[in-house]
Amino acid sequence: MAPRFASVFNISVWLLASHVSCGSIAAWWNTRGPSFIMQDDETGNIRYSLCNGNYTPIFPDDKTITAPFMQHPPKKNTSLSAAGWTDDETAWGSIFYMDDNDGIVNALLKCDWSTGRWENTGEFIISNGSPKVAPTSGISVVLLGAMDGYRVFYNDLDGTLQQIGYTRTTTWQHYGVVSHDKASSQAISTTFSDKNISVVRARDDQNMGVSRWYKDNTWHISTFPETLTGNQTTNATEASDIKLNTTDPGFKLAGWDGNPSALAMGIDHKYTRSIFYIGTDKKLHQVGNINYTWRAFPDPKDANAWPEADVAGGALGIASDFGTSSMRLYYMSGGRMVEVNGDGGNWRTATVLASTNTSQPTTSPAAPDATETNPASAGDQSQGGLSDGAKAGISVGVTLGVIAIAGMAFALWFLRRRQRKLDETDAAAASASSEHQYMSPSSAYTGPVSGYSAAGGPPTVSSRDGHSGYTPIQNGYGQHPQNGGYPPQVGYAMSADGYAQPPMATYPQQGGGWTYTGDPNAQQQQQQQYYYQQHPHEMPEQTKPIEMMGEGHYKEVP
Repeated sequence: MAPRFASVFNISVWLLASHVSCGSIAAWWNTRGPSFIMQDDETGNIRYSLCNGNYTPIFPDDKTITAPFMQHPPKKNTSLSAAGWTDDETAWGSIFYMDDNDGIVNALLKCDWSTGRWENTGEFIISNGSPKVAPTSGISVVLLGAMDGYRVFYNDLDGTLQQIGYTRTTTWQHYGVVSHDKASSQAISTTFSDKNISVVRARDDQNMGVSRWYKDNTWHISTFPETLTGNQTTNATEASDIKLNTTDPGFKLAGWDGNPSALAMGIDHKYTRSIFYIGTDKKLHQVGNINYTWRAFPDPKDANAWPEADVAGGALGIASDFGTSSMRLYYMSGGRMVEVNGDGGNWRTATVLASTNTSQPTTSPAAPDATETNPASAGDQSQGGLSDGAKAGISVGVTLGVIAIAGMAFALWFLRRRQRKLDETDAAAASASSEHQYMSPSSAYTGPVSGYSAAGGPPTVSSRDGHSGYTPIQNGYGQHPQNGGYPPQVGYAMSADGYAQPPMATYPQQGGGWTYTGDPNAQQQQQQQYYYQQHPHEMPEQTKPIEMMGEGHYKEVP
């Protein structure tokens, strides 16, 4: 029964998602979690996940929700790359693409937090003055920080890997050659930690090429699985001098033909670099570097963690965070955009991205425990996904939880109603003997009464103290009798902010103290009236209403 329930649930989720026509994908991680953009390969528009999401992207079905562009719209089949961050005001996205003139454009987007839509604050061509960009070049960007700025990587017309950059104190400018080594595909991906930048490209039908920025201010070039000859190959080494070793590399790249449309590179807090690609078999593959050695990683044991892609060598985006080892991958599977979650190296069952915000988490994702299994740990990537039984258990648990909450609410209502009836009975009994109860401090009356201070001042509401008579509780609720009686109602005054406040009446003093000449029965009736106004129909005066946050409401940016 449980597996059947889980299967029906999964099928319904997949049917609710709309089919997506996808070109390039780019993703990034900010302090609230991942975001991504993708180009619709039919219209050329840039679609995106809502910018006010938290931890898990919301990807609307509405294809009219696209990034706005002013003077330099992206060309069709452009490569995409992006970075982003949040500040005290909102979230920001800095996206990079190519226009119809094959220039690299940077568009700075600002999030409208109330709608989740991006607003364009400006577009800038950043490749002017640099070697001309290849028309089909990949683009990859890293944001090093507020001071060190951006580094953008692309292929020029000769296939040379080039770099342009921007800092707070400079404009966009050409930073020089990264690698003269050849490439068999235009795909580029990059990652960094502590300014140690790595850039990966497809080299040939057997190998990948990696360029890494070292502290000696040079790019060091390497390849895998087959390695290069010589002790050191750098960005100063000409292509004709870069040669492969002929020794057996020890492993091969699965599903690799050297022509992927995208590569995705990330790094975790243990400095393990991982590269992902969709192979010729339409499967997701991972290779990683441990102790300066590249190796292939096994697939997760959960068969649903890495669903089959729609297109061999297809588009792929990655959002990762070095500090928390968070890692999310995005690609098309079954006509829908899926999120592959490998946070902390634990691969969970992939999910189809939600199209609406059914819940809005209010806390930032916690950093994975340092003891969690790392994706690069020797051969074990079991991590993960929930079984059908577990999913069914969670569904049943949620249902029972809702029933329990409803039951608790009913029980609370019933008890309050019962208490109210008991209070009415006690009050009626107290009324029958009100004269004796009021006149004698040692009587059995336990309801609230009005007390008067012999030294003068506002009256108090009091409660019974078994040893000393009556003890003041709270000032400002009593009403002094005038003309032998009490006013017909004790109410609340409205303060300037619209909330009820207790009345603070002032009464005439006679001989330095308060006098009472009214009928005790009238006073008792007034006490009962005050009591029922307070319990349980009115909130305490210090309590103010709180709006609930539910579907369609978004947490304000911190």
